[in-house]
Amino acid sequence: MDLFDLMVSPPQIEPVDTYGPVIQGDVDEVLTLPNKKQPLGAPTARIELHKHTDGRWMWSTSAELECRGFGYRVGPKWGKFAASRDDALHWARKELCEKLSREDGHKVRTVLTWANSLT
Repeated sequence: MDLFDLMVSPPQIEPVDTYGPVIQGDVDEVLTLPNKKQPLGAPTARIELHKHTDGRWMWSTSAELECRGFGYRVGPKWGKFAASRDDALHWARKELCEKLSREDGHKVRTVLTWANSLT
C-alpha cells in the first residue's frame, strides 16, 4: 500500500464469477495508449471504466508488450469494484503498474509513464 492508496476508498473485491457477464455493449469510459506502429490495430495499453447498475464502478486493464500481452474486458464477472470513477481509475492504474513491475523494455516504460499520467 502506498500513500495514494490512503486517499481513495479501498477496492471492493469479490470472488470471480466464472460464468458471470462482461460488458457487451459500449463501456462508459475507455482510456487508451495508441500503438504507434499499428495505429489501426490494438492499443498498446487500455483501461476500461464502467458504472455498474448498483452504482459502483468497475475497471479492467490490458496491454500489448514486446513479447506478450494480457487483458480482460470490464464486467461484474471479475468482482473488481470501486466507490467512484476516480477510485476505479486509481485501482486500474495500480493493477496495470503491478502487472508490469517485473517487466522491462521500451513499451513497458511507455505504458508505465502513460498510466502514471492519468487522472
